[in-house]
Amino acid sequence: MSSDKSQFFALIFAPPIMAAIMWSVWSSDVVRRLENVTVDWRFVARAETDPEPDPRIALIGIGGVSLENIARWQDWNRSIHAKFLETLTHRPPAVVAFDLFFSEKSVNGEEDIVFADALALYPSAITGMYLDTSKETFEWHQKHPYPPVSLFATKAFPNVTGDVSNLLTGPTAKTPVEVIAQSSWTASVNSPPSNIDGMRRKIPLIVRVGEEVFPSLVLQIIMQLEEANRDSVAIELGRSITVPKKSGGEWVIPIDEAGKLYINYRDTARLPMVEYYSVWQQILRSLDGAPWPLEVPPLEDQIVIIGQSAEGLSDFGPTPYSAEDPLFRVQATVLDSILREDYLRQIPKSITLITWMIIAWLTLIALRKAPFSVALGVPVLITSGLVFLAFYLFDKYSLLIPLALPVVGFLFMHTTIVGDRLASEFRKNRYIRGVFGSYVSPEIVNQIIDSGKTPELGGEKVDITILFSDIQGFSTFSEKLEPEELVELMVEYLSALTDILTDKGGCLDKYIGDAIDAMFGAPLPLDGHAYIGVVSTIEMQRKQAGLREKWKSEGRPDLVQNMRTRIGLNTGSAVVGNMGSRRRFNYTMMGDNVNLGARCESGAKSYGVYTMITEATYLEARKTADDIVYRFLDQIVVKGRTLPVKVYEVIETRDRVSDDTLRCLDLYSQGFESYLAMQWDEAIRLFEEASELEPFQPDRDPGVGTNPSRVMIARCGILKTSPPPADWDGVYRMTEK
Repeated sequence: MSSDKSQFFALIFAPPIMAAIMWSVWSSDVVRRLENVTVDWRFVARAETDPEPDPRIALIGIGGVSLENIARWQDWNRSIHAKFLETLTHRPPAVVAFDLFFSEKSVNGEEDIVFADALALYPSAITGMYLDTSKETFEWHQKHPYPPVSLFATKAFPNVTGDVSNLLTGPTAKTPVEVIAQSSWTASVNSPPSNIDGMRRKIPLIVRVGEEVFPSLVLQIIMQLEEANRDSVAIELGRSITVPKKSGGEWVIPIDEAGKLYINYRDTARLPMVEYYSVWQQILRSLDGAPWPLEVPPLEDQIVIIGQSAEGLSDFGPTPYSAEDPLFRVQATVLDSILREDYLRQIPKSITLITWMIIAWLTLIALRKAPFSVALGVPVLITSGLVFLAFYLFDKYSLLIPLALPVVGFLFMHTTIVGDRLASEFRKNRYIRGVFGSYVSPEIVNQIIDSGKTPELGGEKVDITILFSDIQGFSTFSEKLEPEELVELMVEYLSALTDILTDKGGCLDKYIGDAIDAMFGAPLPLDGHAYIGVVSTIEMQRKQAGLREKWKSEGRPDLVQNMRTRIGLNTGSAVVGNMGSRRRFNYTMMGDNVNLGARCESGAKSYGVYTMITEATYLEARKTADDIVYRFLDQIVVKGRTLPVKVYEVIETRDRVSDDTLRCLDLYSQGFESYLAMQWDEAIRLFEEASELEPFQPDRDPGVGTNPSRVMIARCGILKTSPPPADWDGVYRMTEK
């Protein structure tokens, strides 16, 4: 903006416009993910100053030692827990809670009775239920309504104020078997992860099963600790859950409209776990007079929570301090937060944005004529101060100030204003039209001119379909043909195939000798670019076949008559733009997906196919139309990558595929299933049948060296002789490009 008037309007309207944008994207997945990262940084930064946990909490983990000394997890039965509880009576806890659910009857019904009798020794014993919130369960409930759950000792809350439809809800739940539910209190152990980053950010303190509201494990522990009945608990959604204390006063636990508590994580290592087996043995040793070690919680009058802690079991998840933490430790973290009344407090979004706009206006006005270095430096200092303040208040008061979006928005706004000033001063230094001459490809130039884009160095990330083609055995052509003859051949060949892809809307990237590099979907968007790319490969192969017939009629050398082209396709995001130096640059593509497309072309040789595509291209193409026949070839890890990718062969349009070829593809698919099941003899038999029907036959078709069925027969033979390990994933790792 060159005029003072336009600059004035920018200063006045930029903050509210940016604030409105921030408001609109505040709840988006990207912003929430970024904000969660800053919150986790704050959790970790204050870990060293975290207070000691409430001494009443004792965690007993079923870990590796317990599994080794008692039984494998799948072999555990309820009589084990019964014996443990009987032993625990020598150091009776105030509350004993299982972060486990016992929803299926034991094969030996006596084990359930024995366990129930042991639970009855503890008036405050708690067992878990798991609320079923799956889509399938709701769909089934619509057709076959589930009966209300029966928890016997545990009844639904009568005093709930607010819209209960916001609660974590399921039509039914996996509840303890009757005899166990009669001998213990029941509580939900659900702690669903965030759909943004998979971490437990909030935990439901109440859940709804059908139309009834029941407590979570943590809330049930508090109720049993205080000997509070359901009628004395007041629940106001969006505000709090109030539980009376037996000593007087009450617990006031803040919750949101969904009945969830924002978890105020403290370093989970503060909550040490002791092994289930070790505790059991220590109690027995203490009965013989052995002293009680300091590293083992006293248990007596404590809140004992029992859960899984062995690596490899299912009840694990990420926390700010670990990629894999036992989830009952998260439950204990929430319990500790309540017992110490240590809750997160959040600054409302409206207050945050109003404060943000005031600071933005003040800085824009103050810096409107400042040197560029000052205009950029001051906002950086201000945001640094905001970050420091946010970390300080979080550490001292658990006050959570939104950080990611205000910082990004503030810096973005200031850099945009500064950039606008720079653009005004250097507007005369634009590129002139003559810069278009720097493009290697005239086709690219025309498309960019038509789109109105100015050529500049740099690229953008776009979704495209990448094509690579190469002539099989081209080095032999160079050796056996005269240079003039080779040039004439390449001109005819490259012109024919390039015309097909450009007529289809593709964009030629470059030629590398006989190879064609091209893309669909850039520089201009192209709807259905994956399908168009696949169709282009089919037409290119048809054109190649037509050229072979033409060259045969012209009496060209056998080498030319038998020329075949391999093509690879991949679909995904890539950086596309003008790459090179400031004087000379080319419109091209870069990125991992581009490399994968090239690997598909070169990898086709290993399977004896001539058009190989990735699963990404296959799935995207089928979204547009399903009139093409494909063959799933394999799941491979190409050289230079670590993640496996599924690859497919493009056969032909459906109306051109014979019954024999369809039968071949079916046999190949069956053979591949046997291959994955490590049934080598059956796989070889099916692949041998498929081999007889393969479209490409080495003994019949000139230039053909093998086919997929023959490749798999040879591979099965090797694996039969040297079988893979039991946990083999069926992925084939390619060693050549």
